[in-house]
Amino acid sequence: MINSTERKPYVSYLSKKDERFAQKFAKQHGLKFITPRNLRISDAHKLVIWISEGKISFQDLSLKNSKPFKLNYLNFKKINSESSLLKKCFSKKDIGKKVIDLTGGYCIDALEISSMGFSVTAFEKKTWLYEFTKQCLGDISHTDLKDSSQRINFICGDSLKLANKFRDHEIAYLDHMFEIKNDARAKKEIQFLRNLDLNDFDFLAIIKLIEKKFIKKIIYKSALHTDTKSLINLNPSRVIKGKAFKYSIFHIDQEAL
Repeated sequence: MINSTERKPYVSYLSKKDERFAQKFAKQHGLKFITPRNLRISDAHKLVIWISEGKISFQDLSLKNSKPFKLNYLNFKKINSESSLLKKCFSKKDIGKKVIDLTGGYCIDALEISSMGFSVTAFEKKTWLYEFTKQCLGDISHTDLKDSSQRINFICGDSLKLANKFRDHEIAYLDHMFEIKNDARAKKEIQFLRNLDLNDFDFLAIIKLIEKKFIKKIIYKSALHTDTKSLINLNPSRVIKGKAFKYSIFHIDQEAL
């Protein structure tokens, strides 16, 4: 089901000299440009993309003492953790297989998967989010995550329309965590996207993707209460649970399709 209440972030600038860059960005990505003054007095939501020449940052002005942010992937300890839940979703049988991340977003999970040695193709169809994440991935070229980032092929586009071009990818990953709102434990970067009420993933389309007969395994991240069978019409072969979410693992028997 598509969420008709999805919000779009505003686009603004922190310095007057950057106004034209912000206006151009808003036009390119179909977003509303707003001046800092009008943003402060607006009764609407306070989720904003700040634009300067060659730089993008996000901020939720409704939060007390909030500041513009970019992603610092080193703050996400699970990426390099040896015992994260996501790492438990992969086995020795998966070594050498390519992964397709259908819901790229910030590419945090894609980066964790690539840190295990996998090649990952990640898709993000929201152009403004793609540009932000691409910038942040470029910023880690001088960190310990450089090698992992180089194993990510990050593409702007609808994953379900483009996936057929990547038939050598046998493992599909998707994150359905936008259904969780106002989680106090979530980092500000994650909560920013959740507060936009982004469109739900089209699960009917993933059934069609499975029917194309190249996906052998699906790893599906969702809230603990999510009934995965009602969405995908498959029973998971394994479920790995955390405190706020779970990973459902589906092994696809292509011969039975």
